[in-house]
Amino acid sequence: MTLLEAVLALLLLSVCLVPAANALRGAIAAPLDNEAAARQLDCVSSRMETVLAEPYGRLLAKAGKLTTPSAYSSPQDGDCPAVSVFIARYGNDASRLPGPNGNSDHLLYVGAQLADTGAANRFPLVTLVAR
Repeated sequence: MTLLEAVLALLLLSVCLVPAANALRGAIAAPLDNEAAARQLDCVSSRMETVLAEPYGRLLAKAGKLTTPSAYSSPQDGDCPAVSVFIARYGNDASRLPGPNGNSDHLLYVGAQLADTGAANRFPLVTLVAR
């Protein structure tokens, strides 16, 4: 009976060992992924805060199309990846619907995100800035 118990224990252990090893591998890799994601989010939010600290007149002068990154975009430097910043007028467009690429001088759409289009999460941050 003891031999049967030992064989059964070894069989059970061998069946459970593979999923347990996969779970441990994922747990070991998670802190590195989380650290990189936190650093990227910090870079995007820092760039957004820098842009929002600018006077409204300068932001209005740099407003362009929503699909074109503005001059406030930053290249990769040190630990921070490249960040794209978009500034567009917000208001009624030609079809009289409110939204970005409108014609208002009193409201701006400001957005920042990672420039890498292949990133799993680009951490988009968006806000409206009033005069």
